[in-house]
Amino acid sequence: MFIPILGRLNRPAIALIRACMLALLALAAPLSAQAQSPGASALARIQAAGKLTVAVFFEDVVPFFYVGPDGKLIGVDPAIAEDIAEKLGVTLEYNRAATTFDGLIDEVVEGRADMAISLLSDTLERAARASFSQSYVSVRQFLLINRLQLGRLVAADPERANDIPALLNNPQSRIGVIDGTSYVGFVAEDFPEAQNVAFNTWAEMLAAVKSGDLVALMYDEIEIGNWRLADSAGAVELRPYHLAGHPDTIAIAMPPGNTDLKAWVDLYLTKAKSNGFLDGVLNTYLYSKDRALIDG
Repeated sequence: MFIPILGRLNRPAIALIRACMLALLALAAPLSAQAQSPGASALARIQAAGKLTVAVFFEDVVPFFYVGPDGKLIGVDPAIAEDIAEKLGVTLEYNRAATTFDGLIDEVVEGRADMAISLLSDTLERAARASFSQSYVSVRQFLLINRLQLGRLVAADPERANDIPALLNNPQSRIGVIDGTSYVGFVAEDFPEAQNVAFNTWAEMLAAVKSGDLVALMYDEIEIGNWRLADSAGAVELRPYHLAGHPDTIAIAMPPGNTDLKAWVDLYLTKAKSNGFLDGVLNTYLYSKDRALIDG
């Protein structure tokens, strides 16, 4: 309908109208893109889809996520994921494509999952790629010590009998770690005088400390708690010892830029801590009596 009007205008007027129209189109384009951007309102997008997709590591890690007797995924992380989905009013779907924990970040930032809830440490390297919630649990570190080897160390240095870390920090102590984990650096930092012995698997390392080839191994409370459940008589040979340093904080990863989703998840976790829900989940799975690790 503008053509007849333009035909009655002189060239300068036509040029001015065209310039204004182009300016309006240029302004409208970014506004339209912003409205359609996945990061514009992550919460609205999830609720519109009616589904929350949560990335979980492909192998079970008891007690954080594992398939229960009825074939349903249970544990600390599924309990949190289910509660989040319920409060958002959507269904829950799991994405278990990631074969590494860093791969969980890939699933989130590349849009195949809305978030990752999967025993995921909020490292600085990962935080450079994804957005993390506040931490919902800190996984404690433990030594698992061969009692016979420890007795020999105490006999050689009785003045340090009540200071286990100092007692183990000597050139004769061989302390095991899983190769390629952060524990390699932790042993080097905490026991600089000891021998840092790397293993490929937990089973190999556990066998070495049982045989006395190692005086101790260092790992997290999850694997050592699983050992205690599987080998209740093993406490006769081995002694768990809690190390206070280097807590491993666990958090929920989300795509960068999803500020509304991160704010909602942070508020959710604050409320889950204050109303007792999170404590209940952790006490059910991680801090249950049968998994209790006590120094001694």
